[in-house]
Amino acid sequence: MKNLHLILFLFFYTQTNAQVKDLHGSPDETYFANNDLGKHFNKLTNLIDQYAENEIKKGNINSIALAIYKNGEIFHNYYGEIDKNNQNKPNDNTLYEIASISKVFVGSLAAKAVLEKRIKLDDDISKYMLETYPNLEYQGTPITIKNLLTHTLGFKTKIPEKLAEVNKKTTEGYYENRPFDYNMSTFLEELKTVELDKKPGTVYDYNSIGSELMSYILEQVYHKTYKDLLQDFLNELDMKNTYLQNYQEHKKYLANSYTSSGELAPLDKNPLLGGGYGIITTLPDLIKLMKFQLESDNPLIKESTKILFEDDEDNVMGYLWQDMGFGKEEGFYYSKTGDANGVRSGILISPDSKYGQIVIINNKSNLAINDWEILFNKIETDLIKYPKLNLQSVLKSQFITNPQLAKKSFDVLSKKEDIYFNTNLQFTLNSLGYDLLYNDKEVDKAIKLFEFATKEYPKNANLFDSLGEAYFVNKDYKKAILNYKKSLKLNPNNENAKKQISEINKF
Repeated sequence: MKNLHLILFLFFYTQTNAQVKDLHGSPDETYFANNDLGKHFNKLTNLIDQYAENEIKKGNINSIALAIYKNGEIFHNYYGEIDKNNQNKPNDNTLYEIASISKVFVGSLAAKAVLEKRIKLDDDISKYMLETYPNLEYQGTPITIKNLLTHTLGFKTKIPEKLAEVNKKTTEGYYENRPFDYNMSTFLEELKTVELDKKPGTVYDYNSIGSELMSYILEQVYHKTYKDLLQDFLNELDMKNTYLQNYQEHKKYLANSYTSSGELAPLDKNPLLGGGYGIITTLPDLIKLMKFQLESDNPLIKESTKILFEDDEDNVMGYLWQDMGFGKEEGFYYSKTGDANGVRSGILISPDSKYGQIVIINNKSNLAINDWEILFNKIETDLIKYPKLNLQSVLKSQFITNPQLAKKSFDVLSKKEDIYFNTNLQFTLNSLGYDLLYNDKEVDKAIKLFEFATKEYPKNANLFDSLGEAYFVNKDYKKAILNYKKSLKLNPNNENAKKQISEINKF
């Protein structure tokens, strides 16, 4: 009997090893013998490639440009085609509109000005305006520098009427081949008509007005154009392929992008100084920004990432950085997204865990944005857990094609808890099923995996509940009720199953 057990073990080990070889190129000792976790970075990047390719296959996103940083190691890659069926994969020369990510450059310059004592966060902005604006206060409380940096201006209407019309026409493509009939002088005049109905500093209301006014104030403080101030900063970061509102000169490398209807998107031109949006850049240049945030000891980084505002709705702001906070595992983090007419971009920085990520797509449909979020979140999870690898992702394709063999692989690899996370098989099967059901929209594959899971774990009420949900999504209500009832039999307190059965019976 001992010999038989040995033969079976060797068979399962060989099969598992072969599957790992298929996934990663070679069954190297990293998975089974070597505990030098520093060698896992290429395994992580293989998984990220897998995530990105999977999002491209859904067909909602034309192309992806992404980069990660972890403990000094950097990876970046490109996927898909900028224009479908044109075989024009993005590359290191491709320029993207990064829209509101432009704001963090203004924030950094403002932090520099604070450190140099040229401005103070609590300064009334009227101190720096060339004309008087008695309307820019609410019941005696003026708008301050801090309010500009945290989207807490107190405006009754987010954007002045004429500027709002210009922005609308820009989105419609009106100014694609026409000069703007609105500029900073026009804006400063229209600013005199603005009303405040909230105390500045109390209510978060995202806008680009604050960053444009901050750019204007920086011009007054330094006696230089904002464009020149920005260029000086870009030179410090060695960002040689980053430009402010310089579309025509670099048109050859500027990526086309696509609206929610799939039409070619007009450029997201800015009639003002460019503090709110208007920068175009390459992925390698954005990586330099990411490295600067994670590696430099420049004091403006610490200053610009101070939390200046937070409210009960989870709005947390620094110097135009946002979505800031402290995670249980990753520690402090901060981020910024940008939405041009056809581009979604995002950058996330976690200095405590020494990781960062950038993801850019050139589509703006709701489905494309949803896929971007799925990809962004998957990458973030893996970066937080690294150097451990996501066993669920490592074996995902195997579980879809051959769940029995995948389970054997899982049984071997899950014992390596110093190398992998997601090592609970019941959780993994349930999580993979939901990933297939809702993220990948592969309902049939989700059902098959949940069916396998319920056979392997016939006493797990949650897995039967999940199988019932998959059948419900597939509109097979008879089988949905059957599995919800099985779940209830195992767990009479399953309120979700009771609710779903009640809902189905109404059909």
